[in-house]
Amino acid sequence: MSPMCRALVAGVALSVAAPVAAVAGVLITVHNPSQLSRKCETVEVRLSDLLDRDGALGKESIAVIDQGSKKELVVQVTEAALLFQSDFAPGETRTFLAAAGKKKAEGPVSSVDGFFALPREDYAWENDRVAFRVYGPALAAEVNNGIDVWTKRVRERIVRKWYEADAASGTGNYYHTDRGEGADFFAVGRTLGAGGSGLWYKDSLHQPGVFTSHRVVSNGPIRTSFELSYAWNVAGKRFTETKRIALDAGRNLNIIEIRFVGLAPEDSPLIACGVVKRKNVTVQVSDDGSRAALWGPTNDDSANGFLGTGIVLDPASVARRIEDSVHVLLLGRMVEGRPFRYLAGAGWTRSGDFSDAAAWQTYLKEESLKLDEPLQITFAPDRP
Repeated sequence: MSPMCRALVAGVALSVAAPVAAVAGVLITVHNPSQLSRKCETVEVRLSDLLDRDGALGKESIAVIDQGSKKELVVQVTEAALLFQSDFAPGETRTFLAAAGKKKAEGPVSSVDGFFALPREDYAWENDRVAFRVYGPALAAEVNNGIDVWTKRVRERIVRKWYEADAASGTGNYYHTDRGEGADFFAVGRTLGAGGSGLWYKDSLHQPGVFTSHRVVSNGPIRTSFELSYAWNVAGKRFTETKRIALDAGRNLNIIEIRFVGLAPEDSPLIACGVVKRKNVTVQVSDDGSRAALWGPTNDDSANGFLGTGIVLDPASVARRIEDSVHVLLLGRMVEGRPFRYLAGAGWTRSGDFSDAAAWQTYLKEESLKLDEPLQITFAPDRP
C-alpha cells in the first residue's frame, strides 16, 4: 500500500475482538480491469446498494475492512455514496467488508478541505498535493470564472492558514511568497486559468463571470466537493449553470460536472474547457483532442521550478481543439439529460510528484485511461 493510502487506514478492524468472519455486513469486490497500477484509488459504492443488502448499516457508522490486510480503512459517506481508497495492481481484484461500525468520538484527520473564504468571497479547496480557488462576487469587476492554482510542497492542509495569515498581514500578498510550504504563483485574471470552462458560441469564447452562490456537498476526509452557480447571458439568452467540483485525496485533478438550466437542446452548446497559456510553456494535445498538457516555468524565478496544467475529456465528447494567444481550449459536446464531465488540475515539480513534462503528460494519459476502464464493483452473494 502506498504511503498516501497508509495515511488513510483508520487502524485495527472494527475494534473487534472476534474474527472478522463473524461480523455481518456486505462483501464488496473491486476489480481493476486495466493494466495500470492504481495508487490510492477512490472506490465509490452507491449507498443504496449497500443499504438494500444490509439494513443494519447506518450512514453514521459504516466501517470498511480490507479483507487482505484486515485493516479498517478511512471512509466517507456522501449524499449518495460510500467512499474509501486502496491500491490496485494491474488486473487485481480486492475484497472489502462494509459493516456496521462503532461511531468514533473523533474522526480521522482529513486530507482535504474546502470552504467559502470571507471577506474575499473566494471558494478555496485543497488536498494533500495541490490547492485551488475560484473567485466570487466581491471581485466581480476584476476577474471571471477561471480556476486559480496554489502550489504546495507539504502534505498537510495549508489554505485556511494562508488566508488567515494574509488577513492578519493586511497586505493581500502573504500567500504569494513561498515560506517553505508553497505559494500562489499562478495568474488567472479574466482567463479560464487551470481548467475553467465556458461556452463556444459564434467562434468565440464566452464566460459567465464570477459565481453567484455556492453549496458545500461534502468535505472530507477523502473528498471535498461543492457546487457553484453561474448566471449566463449569451446573445440575449439567459440561463443558469451549476458546476460541481470534487477533489479526492492523492489526486492532482479535479472532477468537474456541469449542468445548464434554460438551454434548449437545439442550442447545442459546445463546452470550452481551457487552460491559460503562460510564459515559455510547451503545449501537448493528444491526437484525439481529449487531453491537453501544458508545462513550463512556474514563474520568472527558476527556484520555483516548473508547473504543469492540464485537462482530460471523455474522447466521445470531443468536438475540436482551439488554440489562440491566451488559451488552449478543448471543445466538448453536451448530451441532453447528463452532466458534462471532465478532469482538470495542476502538478508542480517542487511537490515531489512530477519531475518533468513527460511525467505530467504520463499522469494525464493514465487518468484518461482510467476513465475508459473504471474500477468494477460487485457484491458477493453471501456475507462472510
